[in-house]
Amino acid sequence: MLELICSRKIVRLMLLHLLLLCAAPPLASAGSDAAAPLSRPAGLMWNRTGLPAVFPLQVKTPPGQDYFLTLIDQSTDKAALAAYIKGGAFFKVLVPPGVFRLRFASGDVWQGEDDLFGPGVKTDVFELRKPLAFETRGLGVKAGHVVNLLERRPGRIAQTTLKDQLICQSFRLGIPTPIYPVSQEGRSKGMFHQGRIAARPGQTAGFDRDFVAKPGNPADRFPSFTRPGYDVRSRYCG
Repeated sequence: MLELICSRKIVRLMLLHLLLLCAAPPLASAGSDAAAPLSRPAGLMWNRTGLPAVFPLQVKTPPGQDYFLTLIDQSTDKAALAAYIKGGAFFKVLVPPGVFRLRFASGDVWQGEDDLFGPGVKTDVFELRKPLAFETRGLGVKAGHVVNLLERRPGRIAQTTLKDQLICQSFRLGIPTPIYPVSQEGRSKGMFHQGRIAARPGQTAGFDRDFVAKPGNPADRFPSFTRPGYDVRSRYCG
């Protein structure tokens, strides 16, 4: 009788052990999913100023850790723009006009905007010493900056080099298009008569539409011209 009771206890223990082994993998999997890092964003994350982003900002970083960049408005002390930088990768973003402090948070595993790269020493936060101005200089020069973050030890002041990055805009007038009088050649080109001077479809003649040209009228021998247009071209110039 005693042997039967002992054998039943052994069977129960074996079944309990088997159930624990079967339940262990799902529990471990659930724990690993909870600790999994978030996918890393790339480039511009948001712009809260409501202003157009037209000024260049290039940031060069050493490989290794990633960076979460926030532009703090110098006048309001509010976050204006945020971007994510992968360490060592090329990064350039257009920012709105203003004077901003550049605040960086660096780390290894991105945990979202609230936790950044994790608590304590996992996230290293630092700012550049001086704010940077993004503005228009002269008639057509948009002034931005190139920030080069150098290798540094945790807890040390960030060592950087700065230089301007300029976008120059040039304006070029277009050549006015002549509007020729009605003639056999003009009709073959799809022109039609509007007053003394014929015009292409969609263009306005320089004379009264109700005027009927008379044969031999000197005004019919000279063309009028469309309003000249212009092109705007942008290029990096510094």
